[in-house]
Amino acid sequence: MKQSFFSLGMGLGLWILSTQGAYAVPVGTTPDTRPAAPQQRKQWDHQGVNLQLSGSYLNGNINLLNASSSASYNLNIGSHQFFADLGNLLTIAGGNTVANRINGSLLYAWNMTPEINLYGYTTHSTDESTKLDYRLTNGIGICRHQLFPELFSLAFLSAGVATENEWFQDHSSPFAVRAVLRLNLAVPLTDWADLGLDTFYTPTVNNPGDFRVYGETYLKFYLSETLSFKFSVADEYDSQPLTGVKNNDFGVFSTLSLDWGN
Repeated sequence: MKQSFFSLGMGLGLWILSTQGAYAVPVGTTPDTRPAAPQQRKQWDHQGVNLQLSGSYLNGNINLLNASSSASYNLNIGSHQFFADLGNLLTIAGGNTVANRINGSLLYAWNMTPEINLYGYTTHSTDESTKLDYRLTNGIGICRHQLFPELFSLAFLSAGVATENEWFQDHSSPFAVRAVLRLNLAVPLTDWADLGLDTFYTPTVNNPGDFRVYGETYLKFYLSETLSFKFSVADEYDSQPLTGVKNNDFGVFSTLSLDWGN
């Protein structure tokens, strides 16, 4: 059963990625502020690398270029974990740049106990589609994971605070301090498939009317020890976006991931 599904999943995943490369990345105008938690990543004893790459090109009646990629590195030293992420999204349609996003982040986590870790991170991005020249966020927080292990293969709740500096093309440069609340759940369907939920709520500390909500539901298939395929539906709402930028983003995504490490 798993072997036949592997073939089906590979074919479906490669087809979707080749035709919709730009959709294999997180939804919304602020995905760079949501680095993946350690528990959401492949668990290595020492170090590991994750790579994702997709794209498509059409020239004729339709002129379209889609390209997206990401790379992540993880180093573990005792109870300390270090992560570095880099990603891009480029979409050009009819000679016009629709999306041009580059983002990177550094994440540190200290596993204080088997169920609790403390973390700190910094993220950096630029995004042509949202008129963003540069965004810098720096955050710290605490995460309680391994919740209800008899029900979930992954379950954690985290809370933190982050500073956010933004510089836009209209020369505005807002600054905010945001609370960051996150809930993540995954239920095993089989020994090679999970059904999951990832949610964020990030209000500005001194102005609760300025908030962002992100929600993602996904199916993740473990095709081999190094290969996985994820199909997800996600939505992001920003209550106070920049003028001219819509406050809601909805997307359907597919991601094929390769992991190497030890």
